[in-house]
Amino acid sequence: MRSRTELVGAFLTVFVMLCVGCVDGLKLGNATLRDYTGLDGCGWVIEGDEGVVLEPLNLGDFISNPDAGMRLAIEYQEETDYASICMVGPIVTLLACESMD
Repeated sequence: MRSRTELVGAFLTVFVMLCVGCVDGLKLGNATLRDYTGLDGCGWVIEGDEGVVLEPLNLGDFISNPDAGMRLAIEYQEETDYASICMVGPIVTLLACESMD
């Protein structure tokens, strides 16, 4: 059986990881790149593991050759001053984006 210290440490680690993404509107997550170019006004979107679909403004800053199904580790900030024709999810600016493949 694990010691109480190990369990408290594990809990605190998970808590900090979840809270860090909430500071100043920043969010962290793992996601999958999806090609929505067949939908009117859409392009590449990012589908988070929790089910949210994100419309990134600056995906090209991080990925030059996107591939549908690519797994990503992302950090992003939601934008409120933009409108989308695609309208599948919030518009975001990526702050970090790395391939997990």
